Amino acid sequence: MKKISYILSFALALSVGFTSCKKDIKEINKNNPGQFSDSDPTLMISGAQLANVLVNEGEAARLAGIFSGHHVGWDRQFVSYNDYVMTAGDFNTPWGNLYTEGIAQCRIIRAKAAKANNKQLNAVACITEANLLLTASALWGDIPDSEACTEGISSPKFDKMSDVHMHAIALLDSALSYGANHANFSGAYVGNHNWAQVANTLKARAYLRMKDYTKASAAATSGIAAGKDLLADHSQATPGAWNLYYDFLDWNRAGYISASGSHMQKLLDSSSFFRNNAKTDESDRYAYYFLEDYYTPLDPNIDNGIFAATNNFAIVSYVENQLILAECAIRNSDFNAALTHLNNVRADNATNIGGQYDAYVSADFGPGQMVPGTDANEAIKKEILVEKYTSLYGQIEPWCDLRRTNNLIGVVPNKGTKLPQRFLVPQEEINANKNAPAAGDLFAPLELFP
Repeated sequence: MKKISYILSFALALSVGFTSCKKDIKEINKNNPGQFSDSDPTLMISGAQLANVLVNEGEAARLAGIFSGHHVGWDRQFVSYNDYVMTAGDFNTPWGNLYTEGIAQCRIIRAKAAKANNKQLNAVACITEANLLLTASALWGDIPDSEACTEGISSPKFDKMSDVHMHAIALLDSALSYGANHANFSGAYVGNHNWAQVANTLKARAYLRMKDYTKASAAATSGIAAGKDLLADHSQATPGAWNLYYDFLDWNRAGYISASGSHMQKLLDSSSFFRNNAKTDESDRYAYYFLEDYYTPLDPNIDNGIFAATNNFAIVSYVENQLILAECAIRNSDFNAALTHLNNVRADNATNIGGQYDAYVSADFGPGQMVPGTDANEAIKKEILVEKYTSLYGQIEPWCDLRRTNNLIGVVPNKGTKLPQRFLVPQEEINANKNAPAAGDLFAPLELFP
């Protein structure tokens, strides 16, 4: 029997449609008084943050995980998804979460915060909106932004992917100028995070996608420190508060998604020399990520591992920030700095996951070592990207990296010779917005991921 958990029902109740805010704010209010569009903005921010969690941990993350080789579609419609057979209607839900429940609310909050001169709230709303915009643009490329959620505009134009990224960076700069370093307002999150550090890591993420390694490195230098991750709060063992992967994989759609035969499984398997070498033993991470013979031959670990019901989910993390610094360093020909940041992540793995992650030295990347047939710079670059792919299990950013680097780490597509490059424009947006393009092609490259 299919069971619908409270959090997803709540999200659907909040939603007033799946278009990019095609109705003006007053009409949204009138038709859906349950949406927090005329309330105290300090209360509204939790709803916008929840939308950010739903997008980065929910359906969009699951589909991106299939496209990146983190997951395998195993049952029902997910068998087709695994073969990249999809329609525009399959992308309606994350689009609605993004715009109606996320971006529209952030823009109301920012206006109210500015009027009240509440700079700290404005900073958090800017960061939340930037996070949503960066996620949306990474998934769809060109998206409504400058005219989205604007009163009187029922058919917003689609802005270029690069312009959306620059707008997100501007929002993050605004947040920093508003004193994000002292902000709180973390209703949907848990952890000892610092909003200024979160803003800087998101800036680094944006610049990395744009291949501006100097600016990405500069932002990441002030990014998330160890122990300061931004985590979605799933600490309560009750329906509606659970980890969203657990909610889907166990409570709602058991057996629909597997890890059996995934690229992630192959990387972490004990027979994989690339991830299991004299200095590395991935057996503890394998056990933390995977669960054998639960619903499928190998499931993502929903029992006592990464996707357990009360396990918090990383939205922006120290590990991501360190690996951005590592990649930028090697692309700027600073091998020693790249090695230092990579080893920081390995030390974090040993502390938080367990297993053996001895520090690498430069000789480990010599001829015939980590990646046979490549020089040390190329070898460490690939190791950094594989570590990021492995460390950010279940997140959207690894799929971004695969497209940005032309699949440098060599994930094998489930079907054909090319990984999917984008989400289709949602059918509800096509139906409602005369400026919406056609649904498009899953394999058509995006502006920043050519």
